[in-house]
Amino acid sequence: MAFHRDPGIGDGWTCPLPNGYAIEMIDVTDRGFVYNPRTQTISGVVAASNDALADVCLLQLAGRYILGGAPCQSYEDPGPEGHGKVLSYFMLDTATGTHADFPTLDALRAAAAPLQVQILLEPIDAVYGRFRFTWFDAVAGALMFGVPLLCAWVLFRRIVRIRKSGDMHPEPA
Repeated sequence: MAFHRDPGIGDGWTCPLPNGYAIEMIDVTDRGFVYNPRTQTISGVVAASNDALADVCLLQLAGRYILGGAPCQSYEDPGPEGHGKVLSYFMLDTATGTHADFPTLDALRAAAAPLQVQILLEPIDAVYGRFRFTWFDAVAGALMFGVPLLCAWVLFRRIVRIRKSGDMHPEPA
């Protein structure tokens, strides 16, 4: 895994977050893990702990806090609170590595109000998409697609120039 990000193929998606935590999704992109990679003892496995949450489907980064919804119900079994699949909510303090659980979105709003955090939860895959791609991906894409396109353009221009000159059939020697 380069730069602690998934290669973009396969059934696992991983990327770091700006606060030192990371997102990992396996098999599905509608829910995943939020965890501190520095406190995980086994590489490639997210173990349950106070700073690692499983089955997260909604997420928001707010300074040193990560807010979200977890655990989540399946799409076939819509739940309360208008999000359709969230059973409870959480606020994770990345500075202390602890989290608090809340039964409703209103309870999470009440806990976030003194911290002056406005609740703007979004699907975990949207947060992943924001932090997964970096300058390296842009350079790799430019090399992968830009160089062949440039070569094809140069070849096309040369063919057009030869056709215009009428020198397509050189005289035999």
